[in-house]
Amino acid sequence: MQLSGFPYLVLSVLLVLMAGGAAASEPCTPFEGGRVDAKLLAEMREAATEGRLYRILPGNSRVGFCVRHFPRQEFRGEFTNIVGGLSLPPAVGSPGRALLLIHTTSMESSNPDLDSLVQGHGFMDIEHYPEILFEGREFHWHNPIHAYIYGDLTLHGVKQPVAFDIEVDVLDSGQDGRPEQIYIRGTGQVDRVEFDMRSHRFMVSQTVRLCLSIELERWEQ
Repeated sequence: MQLSGFPYLVLSVLLVLMAGGAAASEPCTPFEGGRVDAKLLAEMREAATEGRLYRILPGNSRVGFCVRHFPRQEFRGEFTNIVGGLSLPPAVGSPGRALLLIHTTSMESSNPDLDSLVQGHGFMDIEHYPEILFEGREFHWHNPIHAYIYGDLTLHGVKQPVAFDIEVDVLDSGQDGRPEQIYIRGTGQVDRVEFDMRSHRFMVSQTVRLCLSIELERWEQ
């Protein structure tokens, strides 16, 4: 479904994290204590009180990755334990911002025999780095449903710039003109060596492709 029900306000859409699960009493609780800027948390909670905040539906959302390895094979993994949401800004021209938190222990893969290698010290090292954090800085919209999000990805204890090419669909529109459910799909890529994951450089490609498949619903106070 196209974004016919979206005001053009969507051109500065804000993708934000908030507490996962229907039982959470307020958004952004996991990001208190200095992990995320306090001003951003306040803005997200304000958006929730104004009906502008949307939260991820965990069972319907995935963040995946693909990497090539010898001999001409591809390892595909998905993370299912993610928290996030989307907040529409209060006015056209407000700066875009994104936050996405992924729990690496939730990985499912196309080849379980390689899971221990991918999750081990030489690559993701989930024992010491159990989370991946993405912080978006800018949204560049090509049209009301297609955009690029530019920001920083913290992986394996290293922060590097990354961009996601995304499309947004409205699944269900509310009576007030705002969507009740939203679906985001997107792709990006990183160089694993830049994140200090240098093992098996002649056996495994440096480029890692990333993909998002996220369904969101409006936050209800």
